[in-house]
Amino acid sequence: MSSLTDLTKKIIDQMPPSTRFQKADTQLLMKHKEELLALEPKLVAVFYDTLFSHATTRAVFTDTERPAREETLRHWWRRTVHGPFDEQYWTWQALVGVVHVKRKVKNPMMIGMWGLMLTTIRKELHNQIAPAELDELMEGMERLATTVQSLTAESYLEHYIAALREATGFNAELLDRMVANQVDDLLAAAKA
Repeated sequence: MSSLTDLTKKIIDQMPPSTRFQKADTQLLMKHKEELLALEPKLVAVFYDTLFSHATTRAVFTDTERPAREETLRHWWRRTVHGPFDEQYWTWQALVGVVHVKRKVKNPMMIGMWGLMLTTIRKELHNQIAPAELDELMEGMERLATTVQSLTAESYLEHYIAALREATGFNAELLDRMVANQVDDLLAAAKA
């Protein structure tokens, strides 16, 4: 498998350019940096209250690790709001996919939490920022979410498959053929 940096570039290149986080989005975040930073306590509380109130997501954590995970989210939020959005930042987001494989965080969990974060940001900023500006900011936040989710989910898949190949000794072509055959069978069964 290529390096995580190379994989990060490959994933971003697969996204249509208009769907990716852009330089103009960075400027929007910087313009609203103070309002966004002020959301940190609310975002962290809503995020982890939600995770810990659902048995499936709660099972990912040990009983004592919530404070450490909250600090991780605080660090991510500050780094995200402050920038920069450079190779190191995007590679870090791809690394989250590897961590999610290890922690058994499934993509629906991650995508659901991104939706919750975006909804919380919009609700909290609703009375602080003019509607047109808020729409513009949220479009940038949605491109951020789309880019990060793409990196995390695809990195998860790529690393899961790489680990499977390594553990079984199957080469990529053989595994791809096996998957294609299984998918054909699934599609045929779905049509029946």
